[in-house]
Amino acid sequence: MTPVTDRFEAYFDQWLHTLEADAHRGPPGGTGAPAGPDGLPRPSAPVRYGEWEGPDGGTHAVRMSRPEWMLNQFDTALALGDLLTPDDVVVVAAPYELSLEGASVERAVEWLGASLISVGTSNTICPVPRLLDLIHRYRVTTLVCPPQLAAELAALDEAAGRRPAAAGLTTLVATRPAAPERLRRIAAAWGASATVLFGTPSRPATATPCRLGRLHLVADRFEARLRSTAPGRIDPGGTRGELVLDVRHPDAPAPVPQPTGELVELPPPGSPCTCGSERQLVVPLGRVADAVATAQGPITQVDVEHCLFASPHPQGQVTSRLEGDHLTVACAVGSAGGRHLPALRELVRSRLGPAVELTPFEEDLAEGDTRTRRS
Repeated sequence: MTPVTDRFEAYFDQWLHTLEADAHRGPPGGTGAPAGPDGLPRPSAPVRYGEWEGPDGGTHAVRMSRPEWMLNQFDTALALGDLLTPDDVVVVAAPYELSLEGASVERAVEWLGASLISVGTSNTICPVPRLLDLIHRYRVTTLVCPPQLAAELAALDEAAGRRPAAAGLTTLVATRPAAPERLRRIAAAWGASATVLFGTPSRPATATPCRLGRLHLVADRFEARLRSTAPGRIDPGGTRGELVLDVRHPDAPAPVPQPTGELVELPPPGSPCTCGSERQLVVPLGRVADAVATAQGPITQVDVEHCLFASPHPQGQVTSRLEGDHLTVACAVGSAGGRHLPALRELVRSRLGPAVELTPFEEDLAEGDTRTRRS
């Protein structure tokens, strides 16, 4: 057994028994779980509440029962178990406000016994310069945050005359999708290794990495499918679309569909991972609401990153915004960026067409401006 399994062994079965009983417990004097206004069963246990923005731009509520919440934390802790020890100091810069993500990661870190510094993503109480100071002052070993924030912190550290690789960081855990090569370059700037956790609004631990770094769906309690499908671009023969989780509840006659608002690509059926796992592989691409629609299917910033980071010139900072029928992507390419930008524009246009406009990254990181923190 792994050290994480050993740590959970004393109480894991007891917790699962309690949680499963809780899931079946109905209101006093009744049987089964109470029905909500939509006719679906509602657990009597306390729930976690969050909100998310759907593909239509509307705000949707998400509620998680106590059993689902605890089981999700098990998944997160097991995913981080080979990365963290009680000797680690972990900064978690993941969304907390009306989100399940930050709380889920932090509980898992606590279970693993590591020291925790919670900074959130509001950029108000803990702006980027202060966060960077905390990383150096407390010799942080693990940074859990979106890739763009990790890239901004490295650039700001360099602008201050320091070497990010000397800060002592050993592990970067990305909470939003990014092309593998982009993530590798961000981690290299810190002198660290990188891994990814993929979460959806209702399941912060929707997919976890294998030993080879590929993401596998944690699909023992749900089935995954796509809607509004289109041909895949990253995995030949794959399919992309909005990820929908059909969640199985003990008291529901059929799985309950949970749209996620997340665009993903699923490799072709029967595509095994050389890690040996039979769990479904998934390639996260970002939010559906941030993708540009084209005749060949939706295009996201991650698609652009796969093009850009085939070149040695782009650095870790990449942001995007959807403007009508165009996706405007800003990319940092260093001091010689003007010389390389035309070739990069041509590369992106040849692969993705005219729906993507590539611009230089003009944010003044020396002033700590972080207005474009997306992924």
